[in-house]
Amino acid sequence: MKKSNKPSLTQQAMQALADAVAKVVEDHRRQARPLAVWRDGKAVWIPATQTGALHESPTPYERKTKG
Repeated sequence: MKKSNKPSLTQQAMQALADAVAKVVEDHRRQARPLAVWRDGKAVWIPATQTGALHESPTPYERKTKG
């Protein structure tokens, strides 16, 4: 069977989420509104000009084993 080059549904969902976040961050930056983010177990407000600090490494999900 030939493998498709089409991204998986998960990859499409992750890209849609990343695009939506980028749009919100840009809207807040243009309107000079702070963003609410989660840092060290707390919700905090950061200026939209500091959005470069929003890039994080994704946390890998653990898979449950059957048994």
